[in-house]
Amino acid sequence: MKTRILIILLAISINSVAQNSKKTIDETLQTFSLLDYTSYFEVTNEMFKMLSESREASPEFKEYISNLHSLKLVQANGEDRMQHGIQLHRAFLTQTNLSDYSRLMTKKEGNEQLSFYKKEGKNENEFLLVSTDMIIYITGTLDLKSIGEFEQIMELAGSAFDL
Repeated sequence: MKTRILIILLAISINSVAQNSKKTIDETLQTFSLLDYTSYFEVTNEMFKMLSESREASPEFKEYISNLHSLKLVQANGEDRMQHGIQLHRAFLTQTNLSDYSRLMTKKEGNEQLSFYKKEGKNENEFLLVSTDMIIYITGTLDLKSIGEFEQIMELAGSAFDL
């Protein structure tokens, strides 16, 4: 009986050490941003505030933008873009602590993979899209209803990458 309890406690401690050694999303994205074969795009809260004060923007866009805190995007590029994308996807999922995130969707088709995660917080929510094409991390006072307006934000990110 004592041996079983000792084995269970040992397994729990190994699991908690493994979880603690993983990086936060921000840490992993910062590491990926330094790689030669990646492009990195980040919009800060201050920039979103400036965009929400734009005179040309529609009221709906201004309201949506004012709820965003940050947007970070990493994308593989170069000749081996697909291979690098697969490597980034695998590395992100193995190096990053996602234990507090709910996986909302997963798609796998051939070498292409995509997972969508969400984490609800008191002051902000976090949304994470991890695919073999790119990794997108969004924080803000958004919910899944307003994330439908995400297309406008992707247009902003896409223009930065000339997508």
